Amino acid sequence: MSVRGVTTAALAVESTGSIPAVPAGGVPVGVRDGDRGGAAARAGWWRAWRARFGLAEVVGTVAAIAGFAVGYLAAGSLLAAAGMATVSEAIGFYGCVGAKTAVAACRATGHLTGWRRLAAGTRDAIRAQLASCAAAEALDAFLVRPWCLAGAAWLARPLPGGVWLGFTVGKAVADLAWYGAEASARRGLARWLSATPRLVLDLARVRDRVAELAPRCRE
Repeated sequence: MSVRGVTTAALAVESTGSIPAVPAGGVPVGVRDGDRGGAAARAGWWRAWRARFGLAEVVGTVAAIAGFAVGYLAAGSLLAAAGMATVSEAIGFYGCVGAKTAVAACRATGHLTGWRRLAAGTRDAIRAQLASCAAAEALDAFLVRPWCLAGAAWLARPLPGGVWLGFTVGKAVADLAWYGAEASARRGLARWLSATPRLVLDLARVRDRVAELAPRCRE
C-alpha cells in the first residue's frame, strides 16, 4: 500500500470517529470555540455579556448621550435628537465590536496566509458575532430605538429633568429589545450550524497515524 493509501485510510478512520481527533497539546480548532462558549455560559450570563459587549456598551452609551445632547440642542427636536443618538451609539458600539471581532478572527486564522486567511477570518467573524448583531440591528435602528428614545423623552417632559429621564428609560427599553433579538438570532444561527455536518480533522493526529501504519504496509 502506498503512502497515499495509508493517508486515505487514516482519514477514513478519523472521519468515522473510531479514534478521537484530539491533539496532544489541546483541542481541535472546531471544538475550541464551543468549549469557550460553554465555559462562559457556566460562568454566568453576566461574565458572558461583559466579555462580548461590556466595553462596546459603555462606549455606545457615551456616544448616545453625546449624540442626543447635540441633536436636541442644535435642532430642538426630540426626534432629531433620537436619530443622532441612534447613529452615534451604533458607531461607538459597532466600532468596539468590530475591532474585537477582527482581532479574534486574526488570532483564529494565524496558521493561514493571503486570501485564505481573509476568507476564513471573515467567515469566523460573521459566525461568531456579526450575523446575530446585524439581524438585531435591522430591527433596532429603524423601528425600535429612535422611537423609544423620542417617545419616552416626550412623555417625561413635564417631570424635572424629564427629557433625560425619558432618554434613560427609552434606551433601557431599546437595549432590552436589542439583546433579546440578538440572543434569538444567535441561537438560531447556532442551531443551523449544528445541523450542518462537519468533519473536524487534526492533521497532526493523521501524520502520527501515517507514521505508525507505514512500516506495517512495507512488510
